Amino acid sequence: MKNNYNLPILAAFVITLGLTSNLHAQTFDVWTLDVHSKIFSDSQPAETKNIAISAASNEFESAQFAIRSSVDQPGVTITPSALTCEKTGQKIDASNIRIRRIGMLHITKNTQQADEIVVRKAPCDLPEILYDENVVSLKADETMGIWVTVFVPKGVAAGNYVGSIAIRNENIETELPLSLEVFPFELPDTRHLYMTNWWSLSNIARYHELEYLSEEYWVMVEKYLKNMGEHRQNVILVPWIPSSGKFLRAVRKEDGTFEYDFSGFERLLQLAEKYGVAERIELSHVGGVNRESHSIDFISTSLFDEKTQENVTLSVDEWLEPSLKALCDYLKKTGRLERAMIHVADEPYLQDIEAWRAASKRIRDIAPELKQIDAIETMNFSNRLDVWVPKLTHFDRWRQGYETRRDQGEFWYYICCHPVGVHYPNRFMDLPSARIRVLHWINYSENLVGYLHWGYNYWQGDAYGPPTETYGSGDTHLVYPTKDGLLDSIRWELQRESVEDFEYLKLLEESVAQYKSELDPEIAWMIDPKSRPMELARKIVPDLVNTTTDGMLIQQTRLELAREIEAATGDLKLVVQTFPEVGRVIYTGPSLVELYGVTTPGATITINGEKTAVTDDGYFKRLFHASAAGTIDISVQATLGEKSVQTTRTFTVK
Repeated sequence: MKNNYNLPILAAFVITLGLTSNLHAQTFDVWTLDVHSKIFSDSQPAETKNIAISAASNEFESAQFAIRSSVDQPGVTITPSALTCEKTGQKIDASNIRIRRIGMLHITKNTQQADEIVVRKAPCDLPEILYDENVVSLKADETMGIWVTVFVPKGVAAGNYVGSIAIRNENIETELPLSLEVFPFELPDTRHLYMTNWWSLSNIARYHELEYLSEEYWVMVEKYLKNMGEHRQNVILVPWIPSSGKFLRAVRKEDGTFEYDFSGFERLLQLAEKYGVAERIELSHVGGVNRESHSIDFISTSLFDEKTQENVTLSVDEWLEPSLKALCDYLKKTGRLERAMIHVADEPYLQDIEAWRAASKRIRDIAPELKQIDAIETMNFSNRLDVWVPKLTHFDRWRQGYETRRDQGEFWYYICCHPVGVHYPNRFMDLPSARIRVLHWINYSENLVGYLHWGYNYWQGDAYGPPTETYGSGDTHLVYPTKDGLLDSIRWELQRESVEDFEYLKLLEESVAQYKSELDPEIAWMIDPKSRPMELARKIVPDLVNTTTDGMLIQQTRLELAREIEAATGDLKLVVQTFPEVGRVIYTGPSLVELYGVTTPGATITINGEKTAVTDDGYFKRLFHASAAGTIDISVQATLGEKSVQTTRTFTVK
């Protein structure tokens, strides 16, 4: 089968079945949709016929389809086949294809100030929960969504793989074609983006009805950590305040010193490390901001006192210094101190900054080697904060102040119950799904190396009931508890897609940088490894208030990224640099674009169909001019033997 380099066609087909002896024919419909579309119970069939996706090895890739019948259809079994490479016959086993029913969740209110973009007005039911079910029952004239997740194992050769998804019961027997293009590169295990979603360890005990810190509890905790790792989360929030019954246990001896038991703390870290979730360790907050007094209220703790033979409550003056020193000693002894960072107090505002700085200094004086991190709502953290995490809206509005402090530490961003409205992205259920997919394109486009959100499993009330009206729909959680484990949400799956997109951007940057390092400096001078990935990122994030809501544009741009990675890493290489960069509007008077490129020596270069001179070491260049408003379209193709690679650039001229 010829390689299909077009955007994956998301298609479906309609089958008419005579299910009864009635004169009126009954219908059963199957169709596919882009993963950024939402499937509702009243969604109607589309003229599409197959699933076609693409991925690198070591990558998850999602798809979805809808099924609908005009009569009840009990016991419909959905079974994927293995995928077979059309060229080599290599197979991707069906165990790498996960089928899940899309469940609906009722919401009672929409995101504030977002009426223009919400996908459906509340109250309404929204597609959200992914149930591990491959046997489903359809109700007459109600559409059901099915989510498909394909994992491409390491070592799978590039090529086009084909298979199908069988859909059958006693009345139905049909197959949905499934094709997968595997790119000739691998998504690295190494994470280039720090991502944390805070979790509630007490909620795991409460909602699963398990005794806190029992063996059954630890089994469940491991399932949550495995889920985080599978979604490329690599930072974990760890409670550390010492007490008699928590992860870090402590007692006060008769002489007033403390004895610490790090076994629970160690067990939690080892499990997180097992699944790659502890590349950074977030130590929980020492205090909280008092909004009325603008002070920092340090946490008190309760532990057993041997002298009084009872639990006593200790103020921060009694427990902080000895406990923090003991913790740092333990982290250093176990080789984790460099990965650890501590929270002082969450979200200090301008009015709170003096108290926050004093609290930060107190912690720094006790533990000078321990990094400090906080989600922040103002700017004056110089010489105090090591990991700056401004809210996305504040980073955008106060960018001048933050940019001048880039040398003060790492910069992340966070979102939570804010931002709301139509301008900035967030992960609320009723917003277009592309608003989630863009989250980590933002990390690349704005040079923000980490992402923080407070709500992984902070369910409140019924986890499967309408989201609390205190927060936006989905703000509190990404997963759902079950008797035996947990279920993903569509939003959590799309966030993984976004993290993988970020890795594509980094992989292109690193691949071009590696290629540049192998070239003669006389050629390599013009190559900026960040230029092309940034151009593509800006298609999705032109700025923070204009991130795309077009899921198909994201898919197309991801495919462009993949082609550029292929061109920078394959046997036939092609790297192109333009001045100005793509995305910048050119104004007449005159309008000039300089194009430089390098390819594998011996390759032929054609630009807009015309052969172009190439030096013996693969260097070429071209000048373009526009005398009137319009566009400058440039297509560059390199050919060597039977292989060819291509890249395009388009400029707007005004």
